[in-house]
Amino acid sequence: MKRRAGLVMAVLAGAALVPAPHAVAQDASFGCKVLLCAAATNPSWSGIAYCVPVMQQLFRQLARGGGWPTCPEGNTSGLRYERFEACPAGRIAGQMNADGTDGFSASPNGDLCADLSKPRQICSGDDGCRTSYPTTARPLRSEPYFVDITTGNGTQRFYFSLQGY
Repeated sequence: MKRRAGLVMAVLAGAALVPAPHAVAQDASFGCKVLLCAAATNPSWSGIAYCVPVMQQLFRQLARGGGWPTCPEGNTSGLRYERFEACPAGRIAGQMNADGTDGFSASPNGDLCADLSKPRQICSGDDGCRTSYPTTARPLRSEPYFVDITTGNGTQRFYFSLQGY
């Protein structure tokens, strides 16, 4: 009886050492491979040999008008585009008024950043006075396309470029 109990314990201990089968990235659908690679941060997808061809295939697909692939286990937004970088702290995005005046209108897609804390009055003869603000050109994003990826750690924005694909 003692011998049998020892044998059972040895078998159970040995079974605990055998790794359980698990999913590997190669088993995932294309959309899930993309999601795993896009979510990589340290290193990013470009530093992971497995991810480079996956992401290049994605970028070619998107550049030819295809959509972002789906992954049933993942949660991503649709493909989006954001042309400009955010304005520096203390400045607001906007554009010059379309009516030809020197006025500024706030707009999230505007091509200028204005410092509204420094208004200036510009007066000229019969035209009267108008308020102007110091502006700078808003920098373009080098990677203007993005999707939002939601994981257990929150939402992460993945920016990328399709230039060259």
